[in-house]
Amino acid sequence: MTERLAATTLRNSVLVVGARALAKLAVFVVVVLLWRHLGADQYGRFATMIVYVTLVGVIADLGLQTVFIRDASRDRTVLARYLANLLSARLLLSLLALVVLAAALRLLSPALFPYTLAAFVLLLTTSYSSLLRAVFYIRGRLGYEALAIVVESLLLLGLTLIAIQRRATWDAFLWVYSASYLFTCLFAFGVIRWRWHERVTIRLEPAFVRRLLGSGLALALAFTITTVYAQLDIVLLQLFKNFQVVGWYSAANKYIDAIAWIPQSAMGAVFPALSLLAAGDRRRLVFAYEKSYKMLAIVGLPLAVGAAVTADSIVHVTRGFEQSIPALRILAPSVVLLFVNNAFIYTLTAINRQVDFTRLALLTLAVNVTLNLVLIPPYGYLGAAAASTITEVALFAGGWWLLRRHLAALSIVGSIAPVLGSAAAMGIVVYLIRSWPLAVVIILGAAVYLAALLLTRALNTEEWSIVRSGFRAR
Repeated sequence: MTERLAATTLRNSVLVVGARALAKLAVFVVVVLLWRHLGADQYGRFATMIVYVTLVGVIADLGLQTVFIRDASRDRTVLARYLANLLSARLLLSLLALVVLAAALRLLSPALFPYTLAAFVLLLTTSYSSLLRAVFYIRGRLGYEALAIVVESLLLLGLTLIAIQRRATWDAFLWVYSASYLFTCLFAFGVIRWRWHERVTIRLEPAFVRRLLGSGLALALAFTITTVYAQLDIVLLQLFKNFQVVGWYSAANKYIDAIAWIPQSAMGAVFPALSLLAAGDRRRLVFAYEKSYKMLAIVGLPLAVGAAVTADSIVHVTRGFEQSIPALRILAPSVVLLFVNNAFIYTLTAINRQVDFTRLALLTLAVNVTLNLVLIPPYGYLGAAAASTITEVALFAGGWWLLRRHLAALSIVGSIAPVLGSAAAMGIVVYLIRSWPLAVVIILGAAVYLAALLLTRALNTEEWSIVRSGFRAR
């Protein structure tokens, strides 16, 4: 049973990650087009507004969606009631988020305040699309999620090209993004209502919602804190420096974002299984946690090494800003930490250790704020990049310690020693051929890494069986 669940979960992860890979390629093309069309200063304004929307977007959720996925994954009979109440609650919370957004823009970034309405529409569409798509994860029907991801990104690309042809200003792209998310809302609603014949109603039971908020409040606080420290550097750069510097730094971060979605998507598919196991056999939960950590490390390590060694080639090929190269090199080690930290975060959530995760998030927020305030004034965007990477180290250490205390001890090096060796071998080869065409470097680097994984037997028989079963599962 453990292997079958692991194989099904792996297949769902691969399905979503594969679809998101295609989508992220299209979205990255959109970002490159925006760089070329808007320039560093105007792109910095767009990126800053996205950060404000992301920050206040936490208010529109307050942890309710994660509670929804966790509880409905365990008991499908509560799905309709949860969804009906969350549809209503999310609207009320979004209106509260609008007030906060308008106040923040007025006080901290007056130049962006006139575009508050466009930002609010983007907030609404992103919020409701994520809520409705949560049903795909709960029901384990991630083929629909994959389709939504791909079509949404292609629509975004098409609308972006049209806007660029019409010489649109930076704020027009807020509406472009909103339109793509609106499509996903309509698609998800259609699948839920007419494909699965689920009643999608709007209901507000104050006592029930308060109980859900009580369950999700600690989790919401934790994710609020992590969202703040993930985006705070942009706000501080805008305050201490200017929108052009924000543009350089945001561009460097986009290369990280281009792959940071992988662990989030994979663990999003794994989370319902973790929640189910957390309510049952502890031994099977430990098994799932350990395998999640190892699989994420296998993917994250070569990406981190490759980004560090080939940063200049990556920026030049994508016609990015030259100033983004050193920031990308500093941010590269955070890639592998972003990967494995997701295993810690989702496992802590599955075992209902929200309070501990909140404490960890507060600690990492303190680390991040201190580092940014110390490093940004003298070093600008390079200081922000260093603060971001060091913060991920703090989150890694804290997450590992909490799970060691509440679930199981994990050998963070011993469990992936062959993987570390394989990534090192790949890094040496990539460094020696870094002046070759980037496509050739990527292909040869991947070949060396895969060969090293096989030679070092990085995956044992049981793990290979899970991988094979996952790709065969239907």
